Amino acid sequence: MKTTTLLSALLLAGAAGITAQAYAAEDDPALLSRDTCITVRHELDAIDAHLRESQANPAGQSPASDGPGKLALALSPHLDALQTRLPAQGTQRAQASMLLSDMRDALVLIRGASHADARQLAIMRVEGDLRHYNVVLKSLACPTSRPTAL
Repeated sequence: MKTTTLLSALLLAGAAGITAQAYAAEDDPALLSRDTCITVRHELDAIDAHLRESQANPAGQSPASDGPGKLALALSPHLDALQTRLPAQGTQRAQASMLLSDMRDALVLIRGASHADARQLAIMRVEGDLRHYNVVLKSLACPTSRPTAL
């Protein structure tokens, strides 16, 4: 009887240890390779550049202008590229996926909103999501992008 209880306790302890290791492996900060980190940073930098360009040249202030549509079209392939390079598993994947989904929703507003204020709010959402995406990358131990010399 004591042997069965002891064996049960050891099996439970072993299972708990395996489960703890599985959870630790799931949230391992080295889930993205260095090359993937560089590629993801490049996509985020490209999105940021498009946003800055749209702010510097606010051609999309009137609903008749095609500026917002061009911005949404320019951002969409970068979001697609980020989608293919999501972290493998765990919390970071869920966070990155949610941020990409929010950015895609903002693109719908950028493309279809009839008021300039609504488009500007959508652009601010994308900017905020980019900042949060960088935090996710930092939690994955991805190196920060280096500023390029002009």
